[in-house]
Amino acid sequence: MGFMHFRKILPALIFATVLHSPLASAATLNADVENETCVASNTDSSPVVQFWEDLEADVRATRIAELEAQDPGISAAIASFVAKDPAAPTATEIQTRLDALNSGEGLAMLIPEDSTDPTLAVATEDFKTTYTYDEARGVIDGISEDPAAKVLSQLEDAATTRIAEIRVEKFSAQTAQYNDTQEALKADFQACVDAIDEARPIPLQYLILGGAGALAAVALGLRAWSNSRKNARHTG
Repeated sequence: MGFMHFRKILPALIFATVLHSPLASAATLNADVENETCVASNTDSSPVVQFWEDLEADVRATRIAELEAQDPGISAAIASFVAKDPAAPTATEIQTRLDALNSGEGLAMLIPEDSTDPTLAVATEDFKTTYTYDEARGVIDGISEDPAAKVLSQLEDAATTRIAEIRVEKFSAQTAQYNDTQEALKADFQACVDAIDEARPIPLQYLILGGAGALAAVALGLRAWSNSRKNARHTG
């Protein structure tokens, strides 16, 4: 299989929505020129995924600090639950404390996804790892000059809880960093598409036209040479 590799670190394709995790991610992108696809791998180490993980960690820490001011000890209770401490309070017990504060937030919104139990897990989409040529072109065309503007608008529309408001605040302060990852993503998909284009065989009609052009050039050259010989004889 003919693979061409781009960049050691490649940002992921990420369609950030307010309710779902990224739909796709990759730390590397390979051009499968035989099948004309772009194949993503190492999804967990994507810089774009890292951007969102860091932002979400900051959002959670900020919100938990606010809740701690209202209910001293709730921060330690949540940390104990995340660490799976045998003596940790149950999810129900922590949720009861949150409800008493009228926070409007579920416990799953305040802890990392990998620490949730099946009853708290938030539904997410599977990562997409293979893009057809047309899909790759769609990724390129879909990244605007200011992709953060659309994401910020989505986050603002969904800011119905305090933690969602904090997410808006944190993201709005990092739009330049987000746009940088998207520009790098666009460049990598463009490199993949270019590799596929370059690997495609030259269409037969172009080869025929090219051959005809070469023959015409030779014919013109011979004619010019012949004419120059005739002129030389007439002047001799």
